[in-house]
Amino acid sequence: MPATLRPLAALERQVLVQLPSIATLQPGTPPAGSRAALLLSLRAERAELLRLQRRTDSTLLALGDLPSAPKAAVVASSTLPADTARPRPLAHRWSLLLTATPEQNTLGLQGPEGDSLTALRRNHETGRGGLSAALLAEYRLTPRLSVGGGVGFSTFGADLRITTKNTEVLVKYDTTTTRTTTFFTSTNRTYSVRIIQVPQLTPVFNPSGQVIDYDTVYVPRQDTVFTTTVQRDSTHAVRRTITPLISKKESLSSKLLQPNYRFFTVPVLLRYRLTPGAGRWWADVAAGAQLQFFLGGTQVVTDDGENFRSETIRAGEGPFRRLNVALSGSLALNYALTNRLSVSVAPSLRWQALSLYKPETGLRQQPTATGLMFGVRFGL
Repeated sequence: MPATLRPLAALERQVLVQLPSIATLQPGTPPAGSRAALLLSLRAERAELLRLQRRTDSTLLALGDLPSAPKAAVVASSTLPADTARPRPLAHRWSLLLTATPEQNTLGLQGPEGDSLTALRRNHETGRGGLSAALLAEYRLTPRLSVGGGVGFSTFGADLRITTKNTEVLVKYDTTTTRTTTFFTSTNRTYSVRIIQVPQLTPVFNPSGQVIDYDTVYVPRQDTVFTTTVQRDSTHAVRRTITPLISKKESLSSKLLQPNYRFFTVPVLLRYRLTPGAGRWWADVAAGAQLQFFLGGTQVVTDDGENFRSETIRAGEGPFRRLNVALSGSLALNYALTNRLSVSVAPSLRWQALSLYKPETGLRQQPTATGLMFGVRFGL
């Protein structure tokens, strides 16, 4: 006989020895002492059978096959007397869970209509990826229900792309120079009349008609002097025309501002296990809340409504609430690596129950974050 079955065989022989002594098959009430001894033997035999069953199930689980419990065994266990069906205490009630969640945020901003910064953010601000991490301690109330709480850190932000259209007007002056030269010619003719004495020799005759001498006689005569004046002249005209040539050059410039916010979180949750059994794989759903303490970050500010910049803010400063509340939920798929260590992956959702901004600012922003949570659990 194998060594593993020897304790069971010994208990079976003990029960068979005790059965005739109490006249089990006879009507009536058996003696109290014999009944108590028989119950102790039967409980010991049942415990040994459960040990052998767990040993067999563990071997099948390691081989990748876990048979379901026989219906007869389930019925028998449900019909046992109250004093023989005591529930076993839960193993590893306490556990530690470390989670990290990459998230994508969706933002929506409401505020005054006349504020240029609010209008710009409402139309151009988009959510940016964030990260949440937490360390939680969980306590199992029942095999399926557990509660937990812990501490964590969360950060998320936004992308605000500001596009500026610049129009540059260029003025270029075109100069046209026209040179005109005009030549003038004028002729002016004048004359003057003067009387001049022209000497003239007049012969002197003797009585015999011979020239004996000459006598000088001055004869007046008009002398006309003609004067012709020719005048040539030129005129140089310079005409300069200046024409402004206006050209327009447009250019687009963009600037990316990334406001971000950081929080210290205190998460609490209630977890319910969806799949029964003791397999390596199981699923659960969790719902809870977070207390968020604002640690600081950056925000977008403007002085003139046209030029924007990022400004660093610290905890307790700026228009943000110091304490906020968020609601969260997740649906997790878990895998047990060992009896104590397991890993999980879970789509998660977080909604900001209160606005990030103080009520007196007139701004309201309640981000919604969706992510994929990765976790490592260790049973204590």
